[in-house]
Amino acid sequence: MQLQHHLKCLVLICIVLFSLYPLYSDTSQWKIKISVEEANIRLEPAVESPVVLTLAKGAVLDSYEKTEGWFRVVIGPDEKGFTLIGYLHSSDVEVLEEKIIKEPDFWEEEPEFFEGIGLRVKISGGLSFIGSGDIDKGTRGFFDSTADLFLSSGYTVDKRPESFGPALDISGDIIFIIKPRIGIGLGISHIRASAKNFLLVSGKELYLEQQVGSIPKITVIPIRLGAFFTIPIHGSFSISLNGGPSLYLTRYSYAMETNIRDITDVFQKATARSLGFHGGLGIAVDLTKRSVFFIEGQGRYAKISNFEGEERLRNTDNVYSEEKGKLYYFEDGTYFYLTIRNEEPSGYKTIKKATFNLSGISLRAGLIIKF
Repeated sequence: MQLQHHLKCLVLICIVLFSLYPLYSDTSQWKIKISVEEANIRLEPAVESPVVLTLAKGAVLDSYEKTEGWFRVVIGPDEKGFTLIGYLHSSDVEVLEEKIIKEPDFWEEEPEFFEGIGLRVKISGGLSFIGSGDIDKGTRGFFDSTADLFLSSGYTVDKRPESFGPALDISGDIIFIIKPRIGIGLGISHIRASAKNFLLVSGKELYLEQQVGSIPKITVIPIRLGAFFTIPIHGSFSISLNGGPSLYLTRYSYAMETNIRDITDVFQKATARSLGFHGGLGIAVDLTKRSVFFIEGQGRYAKISNFEGEERLRNTDNVYSEEKGKLYYFEDGTYFYLTIRNEEPSGYKTIKKATFNLSGISLRAGLIIKF
């Protein structure tokens, strides 16, 4: 039964394709003139076919079909509403005009291109997937070491870690058209990612279950210069390409806090800027002459370091200490940490300036408005 169903679907598809084929083939139109004293219009394209009408020399007709030397003509309707369809042999007529109506080539550029003042505004939104690097490892180190501290002290711990998920990505570009399919532009985006790590602690002297929250956040504003290319595919569809350098303005913040004694709360915030590159590939469809809908994948390469900011620690006596400087990543042999210091820490297995790996891909959809 399933095979029969598939066969029926295949036959239906074939019928539809064959019925659509004439719509996508070249067609011709002729203006013809009777060149003999009398020309017979026959019922079928054959000399033995019955004559349905005779026309005198000089009569001019239109024909939209030619079969093996015979022009198909339509005459009428007459006063009584009758229309006659028949065939004239090519030896009886003179071709005054021939017009070929050609279907545009699949790869041919559309003949009509809206120029306007040569300005495009591109607006899109979607999700961005990022690497994160030292930032993710370091903030997870705070979380893991705190969880192990509770476990070693005899508490019951429910760990609920989370890595940076897909970030919201809002983007806009202004594009100046320098050639019909080539433009240069300036763009800006807003990318924001966060992770929520929680410890649920119970047991021992705790009357109620306590929660330790560890929340890192990253906000990035890329400012882009780019070249934009459009490759027509067919009809209203086209492929879009873009690429160029970017300046990435990045803000990092982190908070780990709880009301459980013997745990130090940590608050960090820092900013950095770095250069990188971006490139995108998408498919677009013209909605109107002035608007285009598109879907694209936007890749980027950017590793951001030299964060500067401040760190606040609140100890068990509710006393704050503050430190300003650069954001460092270090390992003590078991855990990974982030700290902000005026001078580089010492005495650890690995110490370096923390790097945020923004390399990844964004998936977006949006509109291009033409002016």
